[in-house]
Amino acid sequence: MNLRFLCANHRQWLTAEPHRAEQAWLDWVERGASLAEDGSYAEAIPFLGCAFELADYLLGEQWPGYSVAAMRFGDSARQLMEAYRQRGEGNRCNYILVGASSRLARELANRQHYQITADCIRALYVGQSEEPVRTPWEVGTAVGGARLH
Repeated sequence: MNLRFLCANHRQWLTAEPHRAEQAWLDWVERGASLAEDGSYAEAIPFLGCAFELADYLLGEQWPGYSVAAMRFGDSARQLMEAYRQRGEGNRCNYILVGASSRLARELANRQHYQITADCIRALYVGQSEEPVRTPWEVGTAVGGARLH
């Protein structure tokens, strides 16, 4: 499943200038969130999807800074996942979840950004199931950080 929301021309035009991409992200995430709040999930998905694609680009550029870009990327993914979930499209929601967590996991190699990245990955999994989701770095630890034997 390949979810693309931006056409090649718009992607190229928007990613030629981070300021332009950021402004489009701000506009689209606001419009998508507004539509979702009104229960218009089908109409929200294209806006949220475009915002998600731009958030990925902005994360790669670390624009306007790594922490902001990582949090925006995670927020964009969560909003898009929720819109799909509300439409009963769990497979697309899971696809976004796996793709977004994998994208962020690549950033874990940078020790300077490790904590914010780990927090963003963890936030993707909040509310995904009734059971608390344990992220890979939590396996082998108990509540409060004590090691399991």
